Amino acid sequence: MRLLIVEDEPGIALVIEDVAIDAGFEIIGIAGNMSEALELGSEADIAIIDVRLGDGLTGPSIARALFSGFGLGVVYFTVNPGLIESPEGRAVVAKPASPERIVDALSMAAKNARTHRVASGPTSF
Repeated sequence: MRLLIVEDEPGIALVIEDVAIDAGFEIIGIAGNMSEALELGSEADIAIIDVRLGDGLTGPSIARALFSGFGLGVVYFTVNPGLIESPEGRAVVAKPASPERIVDALSMAAKNARTHRVASGPTSF
């Protein structure tokens, strides 16, 4: 599975990257804001998204755009899970998190992404 990391703190993004690579995920990129995430979205199968980025509380908007535009499975990664009003069946991982918790959430998102793609058919752009 190809993973997009949406995180504006480089140290945290690198930890997620290391954990995901060790678990067998392919990293397609690290985005620090909405425009970067949308540029890379078509290349990914799933995304792990920080809820509050440098451009504000944009994580939920990014998640909706990546799901509706590209069918990506989404994991929210946040220090404050209460900021997510409606996770819509998506995994929410609270920072700090163990590598196992991150991998479990990514695996769930990957499974959901495969299920969505099978149910809805190929996405055309």
